[in-house]
Amino acid sequence: MIFGILKIMLSNIIDNLISDLKSRQQDVLIGRFGLDDGEKKTLASIGKKYNITRERVRQLEVEALSAVQNRLDGIEKSINQIKELIAEHLGNVGGLQRDDLLIPELKHILKDDNLHHWYLRFFSEVVGEPLYYPVNDNFHHFWYLDKKSFQSANHFISDLENLIADKKEEIIVHGQFYDYFVKITKIHRLPHHIGLNYLSASKKFAINHLGDFGLSHWKEISPKTAKDKTYLILKKQKKPMHFTEIANAINNGGFSRKKALPQTIHNELIKDKRFVLVGRGIYGLVEHGFKPGVASDVIRAVLKEKGPLDLKNIVDEVLKQRQLKENTIVLNLNNKNRFKKLADGKYYIK
Repeated sequence: MIFGILKIMLSNIIDNLISDLKSRQQDVLIGRFGLDDGEKKTLASIGKKYNITRERVRQLEVEALSAVQNRLDGIEKSINQIKELIAEHLGNVGGLQRDDLLIPELKHILKDDNLHHWYLRFFSEVVGEPLYYPVNDNFHHFWYLDKKSFQSANHFISDLENLIADKKEEIIVHGQFYDYFVKITKIHRLPHHIGLNYLSASKKFAINHLGDFGLSHWKEISPKTAKDKTYLILKKQKKPMHFTEIANAINNGGFSRKKALPQTIHNELIKDKRFVLVGRGIYGLVEHGFKPGVASDVIRAVLKEKGPLDLKNIVDEVLKQRQLKENTIVLNLNNKNRFKKLADGKYYIK
């Protein structure tokens, strides 16, 4: 560990490095790296300001960066100290860290409240480290020490992805993601905090609004439609819910700014065969054992599975499936076209 407070903060070092450049060179670097407001300017916007071509702006940028690099020898001690502090921190988290997690850490480590993403981008451009990985389909933008660090993270992510690809039920319903995560960290001989750090840089994994961690493309992790959100709520609750309760759960879960309307949820419940009406406005999931059909269909399914039963047992079994009054069940049993009562008082399918 390097002890002591830096004499000059990183943001101040960069500001001083460009302070005695030519005015236009300063302006180009400040604009291209967003050093003043954190917003990178395009070649075209800077060219328009000075009435020059984009190619000329690019040339000015190259010339200005070269001039800055020539000034590094005079502050080599401070530059090396900053490089070592950054490298030490990245080494402690596996050699790699997502940008929005690294910058707050570096603000604290470097005692620099003015530090932002583009100051570090400028430092990396001039000094050559740490290395920057831009956002793409598989990763959030992150910083890393070297190729080996990136490969370690990539292998860990790929192995975990392959391990859980067909384990959605265990992970979403039974909450076993951590078990698989621990298994992979042992295989890769990684501390848990480094494994979690690697996952945070990956777009292949995400956490839903109910706290489930899994693969981003799973509908249970990244539900887009009202139907997907309804399914996730019922799957997690593991019990039937009224359609208004489901709408409230979706709205309170922070899935999106767009409000889920009860009638919209009701329409999705009616149309999708995964959902079963078990009471007035109350729905459950087929995969939780609820059988589709009207009351007499449920009675028939019970008798077919259990054989002849007396009234009490029929009522008990049917009430596991439907929220009905006992009289409704009795009325359906009196349908002589479907059911017959035996001499011993038991009912069976006619």
